[in-house]
Amino acid sequence: MLLESAIGCNDPTKLASYKQKFELFMLDAEDIQKYREALTDDAIDTYYKGVLTLTEALSAISKGYQSWAIIKLYYATFYLIRVFLATRGYALVRCNKWLYTLRIEANESVVGYSGAKLNGQDVRGDHKTSIYLFQKMFGDEIILTNLMNGETVFDWMMSAREDVNYKHNTFSEPGIDFFDALINSEEGLIEWIKNYINDHEGIYIFQERHCCIATPIHLLVRVRHEMNSRLGVECPLTEQQYESLSKLMHKTGLDTSSALQTLLYK
Repeated sequence: MLLESAIGCNDPTKLASYKQKFELFMLDAEDIQKYREALTDDAIDTYYKGVLTLTEALSAISKGYQSWAIIKLYYATFYLIRVFLATRGYALVRCNKWLYTLRIEANESVVGYSGAKLNGQDVRGDHKTSIYLFQKMFGDEIILTNLMNGETVFDWMMSAREDVNYKHNTFSEPGIDFFDALINSEEGLIEWIKNYINDHEGIYIFQERHCCIATPIHLLVRVRHEMNSRLGVECPLTEQQYESLSKLMHKTGLDTSSALQTLLYK
């Protein structure tokens, strides 16, 4: 609501009528701190969305279910991209149906993406805008240094999600063939989680059987570092949130993964 109040809109339902003022808004230097604090709060909230969604996906995989896990792994990735953007000072802001980004720096204005393309398609909506901005601004990130069958990791994961949602006649269960076969062996998932966390070169990100789990875990590692070093947030989870995650992990044995526990909370 900071930006809305700054342009004189106190009723969010009427924000569309303030579109011109919204687009002409310029961030004053004296207001930067409160916008940064608001963006940090949003990053912390979105981080919890990401880790909860990731944990739910891993829990499903540990029980032998993959269809909804594939979808949730994509959403976890999207949430963590949003957090990464926030750590670099980029906020996604909306004026009714129009989506913009605002860099939290003095004299910055909102940036729209009318006419921008992502893989030949218009950039619109939270997902494509976040992915477009990440790819445009942070091309040196390991996750963007290679392709999966000619697609970026994000595009490949989006295609996997859409295949499950729209192209397959039904879900694959009880079959589970999307991930590495060893993941469903005893302690297999826990061992692979450890491998993904320690994969500093991004080797598994670009392998079909590993990509959908390795990608959000890689982003989680990066986001934890960025939140700590750039935002001063050492532990983004509350005790209650961590307890909720712990209960979820305990039901599937994921709580025995010390690497995952440390990454999430320490």
